[in-house]
Amino acid sequence: MSTQDSSLSRELIESWFAEALPLPDNMASLVAISALSSSNHTADVASIARRRIGQLTQPPDQAYFVQQTRESIMKMTAIIGMPRTINALTSLMSIVDSGSELSSELSKLPSPRSSTAYNYDQIRNRGKQLFASVYDRHADVVEGKLRALYPDLAEVIIADAFGRLLSETRYLNGCETELCAIGSLVPQNVPAQLKSHCIGAKRLGASEEMIQAALRLAKAVFTRRLAP
Repeated sequence: MSTQDSSLSRELIESWFAEALPLPDNMASLVAISALSSSNHTADVASIARRRIGQLTQPPDQAYFVQQTRESIMKMTAIIGMPRTINALTSLMSIVDSGSELSSELSKLPSPRSSTAYNYDQIRNRGKQLFASVYDRHADVVEGKLRALYPDLAEVIIADAFGRLLSETRYLNGCETELCAIGSLVPQNVPAQLKSHCIGAKRLGASEEMIQAALRLAKAVFTRRLAP
C-alpha cells in the first residue's frame, strides 16, 4: 500500500481551484481527489484534503469532509480499481491523527454499508433505478450491450457498481457522485464513458457550468499543469 511522495506546490494547487468555479469547495476538492486517485498520484490526495480541512474551522465539519472523501474514493472503486482506492484512502487517512478531535468526530459518523444494511434485491433495485436515471431512455440499450459482452458484466455493474457503491446517498448524492465520476474518468482516456457520465451528471441535477468546471479541474490535475 505504498504511495509516492507528494510534489504539489501551493501555487499549482491554487491554480487548479481557481478553475473550479462554480463548484462548491468540498465538491471541487472531491473532483480533484478523484482525478488524482485515478491517475495514480495517490500521495497527493493528502495535500488536497489537508488544504480543505484547513479551511474548515469546526471538527465536525472537518470530519464530515473526510467522510465524504472516503465515500467518494470508495464509490470510484468501480472506475479506478481497488489498488488505487486503497492507496488513495491510505494517503487520506495519514492526515487524521489517532486520538485527535478529528479522529473522534470521524468515529461518530456511521458507515453506510454493512452485511445487514440491505439484502441483494434491495441493492439491485437501487442500482437499477440509478442506472435508469443516468442512461434515461438508453438504459435498456446500454444494459443489452453489456449483457451481449458477458451477462455477468451487466449484473455486476447494475447490482454491485451502481447498487452497492454508486447509489448510496448518505454522504454523496447522485449529482455529486457523477461529478466525482467525471474526475475519475478524465485521466483514463475513455471518451464514451466520460460523455455518458457528463450526461448523467446533468440528468441528476448538475448545471452545464458545474460539469465544465469538473472537466477543467480534472484535466488540469491529470496533466499536473498550472491552470491558465
